[in-house]
Amino acid sequence: MIIISVILLLTGCNSVEKKVLINNTSAISEKEVEELFLKDPRLTNVVAVFNDKDILAGVTVKTFSRFKKAKIEKELKEKIENLHSELNIIVSADLKIIMETRKMMDEKDEKKLKKNINELKSLIKEET
Repeated sequence: MIIISVILLLTGCNSVEKKVLINNTSAISEKEVEELFLKDPRLTNVVAVFNDKDILAGVTVKTFSRFKKAKIEKELKEKIENLHSELNIIVSADLKIIMETRKMMDEKDEKKLKKNINELKSLIKEET
C-alpha cells in the first residue's frame, strides 16, 4: 500500500509541458511573444490571437501564482508592449476570456474575429 501511494505521489508531481497556442491572422511576427510566454515560469498554458492591431492573450498561471494574477497580467502586458508598442494588447488570466479566446482560434472570418475581439475587450473592461 505504501509503495502504491509513493508511486501515485511521484507520478502526480510530474511537471507538465507548457502549451502555447497562437492564432496569427496579421502580418505581425509572433515569435518574440511566444518566446516571452515560454520563458515565464509562472505560466502553464497560453492562448493568444493576433489580429490587425490587436493581441489578445489568455494565460493560465500555476497554482501558487494565482493570488498574483493581476500583477502577472500587468507584467506580461508591459513586456509585450515593449516588443510591439503599436498594438492594442490585452492579457487576461480570467477563465471566461481564456475559453472565448480558445473558441476564436478556429475562426476563419476576419470580420467575425474582429467583432469577437471587441466583445471580449468590453467584457474585460466590465467589473463584476
